[in-house]
Amino acid sequence: MTLRVLVVALLAATAAASVAAQGVSEEYARERTRARFERPYGLGIEWDAFAHAPFFEQMHKVRAEGRPGDRVGYNRDMNALPLGVFLDTELRLRFSWHDSIEAGYGFAVLRAFDDRLDETSRFNGVVYPKGTDADYGADWHEFRLLYRRDLFRLGLDGNFTMYGKVGLEWSMLKVQFGSDTYAVEQDRDEERLRELLPWWNAGLGFELNIGHDWRITAEGRGTYEVGVPTFQKRDGESFKQSIISLTGEAALEYRVTDWFALILRGKYRYFRAKLYGGYRADSFLWWSAGPEFGIGLRF
Repeated sequence: MTLRVLVVALLAATAAASVAAQGVSEEYARERTRARFERPYGLGIEWDAFAHAPFFEQMHKVRAEGRPGDRVGYNRDMNALPLGVFLDTELRLRFSWHDSIEAGYGFAVLRAFDDRLDETSRFNGVVYPKGTDADYGADWHEFRLLYRRDLFRLGLDGNFTMYGKVGLEWSMLKVQFGSDTYAVEQDRDEERLRELLPWWNAGLGFELNIGHDWRITAEGRGTYEVGVPTFQKRDGESFKQSIISLTGEAALEYRVTDWFALILRGKYRYFRAKLYGGYRADSFLWWSAGPEFGIGLRF
């Protein structure tokens, strides 16, 4: 009986000691994390470059010269391959434990040819008859400047971070739709959305660091604005712009060394821009979804 009591007491003491040790360990970890975030951060720089290989569609419609416009689709109307490879790059500057700035640039260059239009198409005041051969091109340059604020951290090491982003986006857009056998005047086969002004963009995301080598991030950003004045005129009419912009990203990063990383990222992009004033209206639409393969430098 006495032996049993001693064994039970020993087990209880061992369990209590283990619980106490765990409590001290957890308290130590939290204190270490708190002390780390109280130290000055210094300066951190991250640069990423991606090859984006999505399934996509791009469409454009121009109403002008008293004629309505028909939406011309890269895949739908030009029978072009709905797959492509485009480039995207990001530069992030972190100047505190909670604040950073991101500058990004991406572009898509599309070219398509059709020997025979399946139906009559109206573009920028020009009517292209059914059966006409058509050449199509679109150049889209996209810029963004975003501020990131880390909202809170979770975990003993603060390895889970929830953050918000807010900033500006802007695009340079040029579309060509013409024919080798159907000549037009006054460059009506080319359209630039040159009156576009930068628009706001905001979103939320999270970042999860697993050990030293792995990082998982996901974020979503969006813009919705209607009828914003551009303070510019074309054909004597004041122009307004309407923007819908949606971006969703989820990435897995592996650090090969302290300064070099491999990145696999999935990306969804929807973008619609409309410029209009008087009778004239210019609409550009893009959506894409697919993987990105990238490399990153960490300093």
